[in-house]
Amino acid sequence: MNLRIVLACMILGVVTEALSQWQKLWIYQYSWWPIVSVLVVFGLLFGWLSTMVADYSPFLRFVLGAVVGVAYEGANLWLLHIWHFPNQRLLFLRGRVALALGAGIPWGIAPLVTPLFR
Repeated sequence: MNLRIVLACMILGVVTEALSQWQKLWIYQYSWWPIVSVLVVFGLLFGWLSTMVADYSPFLRFVLGAVVGVAYEGANLWLLHIWHFPNQRLLFLRGRVALALGAGIPWGIAPLVTPLFR
């Protein structure tokens, strides 16, 4: 893994989680889960993915990140229940499928932009 990419992913994670906390976009079951999210999901998972696909085309990097993101969001909504969206809603999105897609597709941004920091 490229350390700069991993750090960029973690910074993206801190910003994302801070924004979520501030706007109450999603709520974790335990208050320490955002730290795990930043370290494990943003840092390790997306840091690794972003490093592995850094030389791919921007479109493919985005698509691969979005696929992993949709799988991750879907796994939480249907199985893990680590966080929830208040009233099963995120902005204008309602219901599990819309939430998995709407919250998962933006994950494609991480492997798209973080390789710029290597």
